[in-house]
Amino acid sequence: MSDVLSSPIQYAKGVGPKLAKILSKKGISTFEDALYFLPRDYEDRRQLTPLVNLRAGTFAVIFGKVTHVKPQRIGRRHRLEVTLADTTGEIHLFWFHAYAALLDEFELGQNVVAAGDVRQVGRGLQIAHPDFEKVTELKNGNPVISLNFGRVVPIYSETEGLHQKTLRKVMREALVASLPHLRESLPSSLLQELKLPSLRQSFTQIHFPETVPGQEGNDQALQRIIFEEFFILEIGLGLRKQKHQRERAPVLSAGSSQLDAFIESLPFTLTPDQQQVLQVIKKDLSQGQSMCRLVQGDVGSGKTVVTLGAAVLASGSGYQTALMAPTELLAQQHHRTAQAFLKVQGIPILLLTQSQEGKQETLRKLQESENAIVIGTHALFQEGVQFKNLGLVIVDEQHRFGVEQRAQLLRKGPGGTPHLLMTTATPIPRTLALTLYGDLDLSIIRQKPAGRKPIRTRIIRDRQRPQLYKTIEEVVRKGQQVYIIYPLVEESEKMDLKSATEMYQKLSQEVFPHLKVALVHGRLKGEVKDQILAEFKDKKWDILVSTTVIEVGIDVPNATLMVIEHPERLGLSQLHQLRGRVGRGAESSECLLVADQYVTERLRIMTKTEDGFVIAEEDLRIRGPGEFLGTRQSGLPGFRVGNILKDAVLLEKAKEEAEKLLRKDPDLKMPEHGVIRSLVESRWKQKIERLRGG
Repeated sequence: MSDVLSSPIQYAKGVGPKLAKILSKKGISTFEDALYFLPRDYEDRRQLTPLVNLRAGTFAVIFGKVTHVKPQRIGRRHRLEVTLADTTGEIHLFWFHAYAALLDEFELGQNVVAAGDVRQVGRGLQIAHPDFEKVTELKNGNPVISLNFGRVVPIYSETEGLHQKTLRKVMREALVASLPHLRESLPSSLLQELKLPSLRQSFTQIHFPETVPGQEGNDQALQRIIFEEFFILEIGLGLRKQKHQRERAPVLSAGSSQLDAFIESLPFTLTPDQQQVLQVIKKDLSQGQSMCRLVQGDVGSGKTVVTLGAAVLASGSGYQTALMAPTELLAQQHHRTAQAFLKVQGIPILLLTQSQEGKQETLRKLQESENAIVIGTHALFQEGVQFKNLGLVIVDEQHRFGVEQRAQLLRKGPGGTPHLLMTTATPIPRTLALTLYGDLDLSIIRQKPAGRKPIRTRIIRDRQRPQLYKTIEEVVRKGQQVYIIYPLVEESEKMDLKSATEMYQKLSQEVFPHLKVALVHGRLKGEVKDQILAEFKDKKWDILVSTTVIEVGIDVPNATLMVIEHPERLGLSQLHQLRGRVGRGAESSECLLVADQYVTERLRIMTKTEDGFVIAEEDLRIRGPGEFLGTRQSGLPGFRVGNILKDAVLLEKAKEEAEKLLRKDPDLKMPEHGVIRSLVESRWKQKIERLRGG
């Protein structure tokens, strides 16, 4: 990156430390930041309107002489009225909260150009708080074009102490200083094919356009900048994918007959999706290059069986598998499932967690049994854990682990890089998957196993609480269990929301004193939380009051009712994950959303579908990428301009062109691709890792 582009904005002409501090509130710290701080709108100030032609309710640009200046003081406030006239009429300009310096701006007979919304007051017209400037130079009787008038004027997002005129000056200075140092990143052939302007032309047109962008079909400049952001991202993802593919890994194909026997021994038939994904994994493992695949599967779609099938292939080829889960309880659950499903296979199934007894014995077996499947938590990649022959790493709920944690486990392979299979129960819409997981091979399991009963979802109002408590009583009386979810751990003074701790006290002492009620939340120590969840699974508690900490948790087949308070505070995908905690047994299950505010269409979607991918698409559309991912941003980190929803077509095209370029120049060694390489290194590094949980 050029030294000028990375220079602090305080060194721009007319800025200095004080203004730079205010600009930093808008994310403008360098000259390059200023370039990417794009206008939110534009005003066409090219045409002057004679005062006689002004109409109330319209925006107008006017020019005239000051004929009257009337300052007033009302209490501590200053008010200013200025009358402007031309040869056709007059208009009054008003400032209801006039600052002191404004009173010195106007002199009788002075030429002024102004812009604002015209309104009717009594019999006259006025503009309140107009944008204006003194005119000292005329051309053919009209004001000469300036930064703020006589042109299409950019309107930027403001903050306190930072106004439009100041921002335009800063942007002009940043643009003038930066343009000579901007290097074109996209190949000229690609710019010609896509009919996009150069980078220099694009920034010039966006900040100070000759025509109104969008209104007059002049939006190629914005598309050029958005395309580059997506293109650099997809190049980075493509380079990472190439790196995966170049890494050698053991050929795991000898276990095909064991896989067939495993599938036949299952007490159920695999869904077509499960079968298809298993076949793809089987092909990956037989290639001799490192598999790096993510399996997306909705809640209850049967991802665990698929991962066990992959482990059988590894074991049958004489290699070990490490399956890493985010919690001890989940690891224990996977261990029990593996023991049940792999009885006839004769494969050693080991469990390794931090708190287990007999840990040393497990570590010894791990060094002796070359085809064992070991299931565990973070303990798997700790020092002192040595594998004899690790060939496959499976990461369950991969977003719960950092990139480095996954890498530490992969480095445990004594003879090279093991294959990597990751799973997630959070459906990711296609446009988001392109940005987050473009470096991985992606498989999707959409179908639910046969026999799964649908979860009935209803919205109830707070006033129906007596009936809700009666429903909970009936469920417990049948010998079944209930989850009650609250978005907060403790009562909030700022928000009128019921909290888990507050309601636990009320429910256990006042509403259900005769029932066994437990409380779990994220502030509890891990072992305490796990113990309560294990006790709930063992039916020692009738009702579990919880925060969203159970979003990803163990299967409790006996839990048939999920109650979610304040569902409007949670995203649709999170509500769907929580709902998936029930419906895991033979009994019918229900999810009740207790909405004490008006019921939005967003919540009604939950009552219409159980398809997590449909819900995720809708969640992404409503909340945007940042909220969907929990980053509270309007776009992804690294996307200053692009929006993966609005600009999905550009994203697809950027991916296509990135793949094409990398086929031609896999290592970006050609001189014409040097700028692309440096941009990938400076902009892309670590941003996606942070987003994905790394």
